[in-house]
Amino acid sequence: MHPLADATPAQPSGRLALVTGAGSGIGLALAEALAREGWTVLAGARRADDLAHLATLPGVVPLTLDVRDPAQVEAAAAAVDAQGGRLDGLVHNAGVGELGPLAAWSDDDLLRLFDINVFGPHRLTRALLPALLAARGRVVCVGSMGGTLTQPLFGPYSMTKFALEAYAESLQRELSPYGVAVCIVQPGAVATRIGETARAPNVRRLQQAPPPFDVQAQEVLRAWEKPSTPRPDEPESATNRRPATPQAVAAVIQEALQQPEPRLRWLVGTRWEGRRVVDALVERLLDACTSDGQRLDRQGVHALIDLAWRRRHPDG
Repeated sequence: MHPLADATPAQPSGRLALVTGAGSGIGLALAEALAREGWTVLAGARRADDLAHLATLPGVVPLTLDVRDPAQVEAAAAAVDAQGGRLDGLVHNAGVGELGPLAAWSDDDLLRLFDINVFGPHRLTRALLPALLAARGRVVCVGSMGGTLTQPLFGPYSMTKFALEAYAESLQRELSPYGVAVCIVQPGAVATRIGETARAPNVRRLQQAPPPFDVQAQEVLRAWEKPSTPRPDEPESATNRRPATPQAVAAVIQEALQQPEPRLRWLVGTRWEGRRVVDALVERLLDACTSDGQRLDRQGVHALIDLAWRRRHPDG
């Protein structure tokens, strides 16, 4: 536990949440919002200045927490025990968003990315399972639209978010019989410092891109020298994106934490961004429906979608 952490048990009527990556962005916005609602929030962060700021927030208990460090994960579990041993909400928000052509990624870089974005959530969930089961709590993974679609340079990042999708769905199926619900929130672009944090390794990787991938890498580096700003008067596009605020994403996580019967997946972002996800899912559906084992025609695909819709909306 961080030396600034308050080990005083939460009041019996309060709810307890643990949020990783709470030093800034989505995690900080969520910690502040939950605390305002009366939750006690164990807020995990790594930087000393972030921990010091968290310590000033009423209802927030700062924890030094790197999800790659087993000792710090154990300390987080001990902090939950000190608060009564029941955990109502666990939010896996910590993550990194690095990019670069696949040919430029070393084994060590790829393993580090998976350790933070995938193995970390599993490591922490496993340590906190007794407290989650005791409270019949809830787990929310902060995934990404990149867990459904990908593009050049985003391959390894998307690999981790695709894996997190599978993890969340598997966890939901295993824990729901015991009263623990699992959700995954899928933001698009968000105005956080994740890009700033990843800039140095991204630049290094782009500079090391081998031929012929070095041409695109150099184009990206040149584009970064002239950062663009969103143009609200023009349609949204890949070069004119409109990032969501951390507070908007935090509000969706709050809903996922508190809705009585939450759905598994929660898409967050602009309609333009969400449509890219829908289009990718439709293409995947059509690949499956037209495979040799299915060979569904257009009418068969429509019937399949209609049946699924009626199962979810039996009254209309």
